[in-house]
Amino acid sequence: MELRKNGARYEVSPWALSWDDENYYLVTFDGTENMIKHFRVDKMIDVQLTNQRREGKQKFQSFNMAEYARKMFGMFDGEEENVKLLCENRMAGVIIDRFGQDVPMIKLDDDHFQTSIRVAVSRQFLSWVMSLGEEVVITGPEDVLAQVNEEIDRLIRQYRK
Repeated sequence: MELRKNGARYEVSPWALSWDDENYYLVTFDGTENMIKHFRVDKMIDVQLTNQRREGKQKFQSFNMAEYARKMFGMFDGEEENVKLLCENRMAGVIIDRFGQDVPMIKLDDDHFQTSIRVAVSRQFLSWVMSLGEEVVITGPEDVLAQVNEEIDRLIRQYRK
C-alpha cells in the first residue's frame, strides 16, 4: 500500500494500527528516511494499493508497539532522549501508569525518588510534566532543560500581556 502526504510518498508495509486518545494511527516504515513513522488514519487521503516491493521488515521484527506508544505523547513525535525526573513519592503511580511497571525508581530520601525514562521529547511531553506541578521535575539532560525554559518563555510571551 502507498500513502502520499504533502507530496511525499510512503510505503506502508509492514504496518500496524495503534489507538491513542480516541484516534487510530497507522504505524509504518518510511523507506526514504529509514525510520518508523505514524499517521492519523482519519486524516489520510489518496491511499492506494500498489505492487511495490515491501520494505522495513527488519525494523518491525524488533518493534514493540506498547513501548512506542509510551514514548509518544498524544502521538506527537520528538527527539528520543533519556529524561531524568525527580518525583515526590506520591507520584509513583502516575509514573507507573504512564511508563509501565518496569520503570526504574531510585529512592533519594523519604519523600522523593528519581527515574530515567526514554521518551520522544515534544511540547506535549513537556506540558504533561508541567501539568503535574511541583511533584515531578525534569532534572536532565541539559538540552531538555533548555527546551523546558524555551517553553516557559513562550508561555509567558503568549499569556502575560
